[in-house]
Amino acid sequence: MNTTQIKDLILISDYLRSEGFKPVRQSGNELFYRSPIREDNAPSFTVNDSRGVWFDHGSGKGGSIIDLVMEMKRSNLREAIQHLNVYSQKTPFPNHQVEKDPIRKTAQKKHEIASVKPLGNNFALTSYLQDRGIFNEAVKSGIVSEVYYDYIDDSGASKRYFGVGWSNDAGGYDVRSKYGKICIGQKDLLTIGNGERMNAFEGTMDFLSALKEKEVSLKDTNVILNSTSLTKKAIDKVYSNKKYSDINLYFDNDKSGNKATMEFQIAYPLSKDKRYLFSGFSDYNEKIVSELPTQKKSLTR
Repeated sequence: MNTTQIKDLILISDYLRSEGFKPVRQSGNELFYRSPIREDNAPSFTVNDSRGVWFDHGSGKGGSIIDLVMEMKRSNLREAIQHLNVYSQKTPFPNHQVEKDPIRKTAQKKHEIASVKPLGNNFALTSYLQDRGIFNEAVKSGIVSEVYYDYIDDSGASKRYFGVGWSNDAGGYDVRSKYGKICIGQKDLLTIGNGERMNAFEGTMDFLSALKEKEVSLKDTNVILNSTSLTKKAIDKVYSNKKYSDINLYFDNDKSGNKATMEFQIAYPLSKDKRYLFSGFSDYNEKIVSELPTQKKSLTR
């Protein structure tokens, strides 16, 4: 089969099932998985078979089934096509009731912002931030809002959702709730402040945690990656502005955090790994949550 036939005939969900990955939940036409291309504690990898696409919110990567195989197998295009042809010969195609719409595949937005409101209007969102231990800091920072958005399925029907969110440097919105996390619009860094001390975080919840413990200030230059796939962009941002007297790193205690820390320290040997502040925890916010009077165990990171 050629690339067009592969994309038309092989469902991404079927291929993932053959590799041992099952969806954790479904919302409309989107299936949510734990990512097959990186460590993922939350189901932040989505598949839409009707559009023939996948997207990994943690890495910012996505594409067709061929792109997925290239990521999973660390292969080139030729090898991925060959692998999928072998897969297709071994796997009988079921009678799928999925119609793929090539126009909607590129033209239709799946999420649209309906409104953005100040914190404090929605009890569920206030409780979510209180359970994370950083509600006051979220208000103080001025960057976190209540975001109301519509999910639009392939038939054009929409359903309203909400979460806490923040606008990144490109104008996209990263949105979080206890049920999951998405990015609406373009994925990018979030820069807060313009001081001579620079602090780098993997996520906004960790920045707010450091703010709570007075490790950082709103007067500092605080760069939030929103995804470790943007590490190089953050490093380039530092290079383009050489005024920083101090560079502090607060990435997660996992493989992706280790990699981001190493890449920063190779580029800037004097940058400081500050993860000792939350040693024994996966990230800064997990430490903050552990110190709350009533610990919450099932929060989306």
